[in-house]
Amino acid sequence: MAHIRIGITQGDINGVGYELILKTFLNEDMLSLCTPVVYGSTKAATYHRKALNYQTVFQTINSADNVKERALNLVNCFGEDELKIELGSSTEETGKAALVALDRALEDLQKGYIDALVTTPVNKATMKLENGEAFPGQTLYIQNKLGEGRNAVKMFISGNLRVAILTSSLPVSEIAGNITKDSIAEKLVIIHNTLKRDFNIDIPRIAVLSLNPKSEEDNQFGKEETEIITPVIDELFKRGVRCMGPYPADEFFGTENYKNFDAVLAMYHDQGVAPFRAIALNEGINYTAGLPVVRTAPAMGVSYNIAGKDMADEQAFRESIYTVLDVVRNRNRFDNSRRNPLKKQYFEKRDDSDKLKLDQETED
Repeated sequence: MAHIRIGITQGDINGVGYELILKTFLNEDMLSLCTPVVYGSTKAATYHRKALNYQTVFQTINSADNVKERALNLVNCFGEDELKIELGSSTEETGKAALVALDRALEDLQKGYIDALVTTPVNKATMKLENGEAFPGQTLYIQNKLGEGRNAVKMFISGNLRVAILTSSLPVSEIAGNITKDSIAEKLVIIHNTLKRDFNIDIPRIAVLSLNPKSEEDNQFGKEETEIITPVIDELFKRGVRCMGPYPADEFFGTENYKNFDAVLAMYHDQGVAPFRAIALNEGINYTAGLPVVRTAPAMGVSYNIAGKDMADEQAFRESIYTVLDVVRNRNRFDNSRRNPLKKQYFEKRDDSDKLKLDQETED
């Protein structure tokens, strides 16, 4: 059986992206698990390998449709002298290079040359879209490119801890105004379906955090819990989505109640990510839930301060690869088990005999 082909983007070439890649695949056992396809620059990869004094072997290819198994493949997206590398520096040139590599990987994902995607850290402040607009971040960019009209949910994962974020990165003053019944319901359904299909959890349990502190004290700090969050939880629970709450975030994480659930929906970024990082340390990953494509990323930044110094911890990147492998297999099993279902059968009473009808379909 052919290995799962995992596309890997180079990220910011002045950051730790190449160190994560080269360090991970120093261990040749990783090549027995998957076929990695790096989208980047031969020049940049060679530069980092020399700076880090690694012996990682990679082969340059022109297209992902002719990759070799049990090898670290690199699709060269640039000319030999096209990139200027300045480790630890934030430059517009590296932002352009990161976007070129990401676009090439997404094109190949659409073509079926690769099965899934792992992205390394970028500095979105250095990245611009073709129309000059600011880069929205890799999660939203991938959603817009390959989401087929679906909305994605950013989910942070470490082992059995999965923390999803309701609102995108917003000023604190705008958070409450972006919390609606529709947005909560949509994301809870996405999380529910993701846990079943991607993580093989038959009856997932989802905890929902409150927006306001001390939310159980008679709307003392706000009415979002009673007027928006709780009604959605109650309605979805009736429909089979086992969501519960809302729970005050401090008590929920402080008492380790999160261990009783398969996922947590936080109302805003810091509410979920701050405790997640405190718990997950260097092992956390970013998972994009709800899309037809599989994408993960290490939950870390470009780390300019340690670029090229052999100080980056590759564990989160390694976990990103492991998660991709599990999710691709889980999706295949889930989808295959639901193809060509048997028609429903029922007995029809006529005269004095029961006749099993095999040629008539019934509605669900």
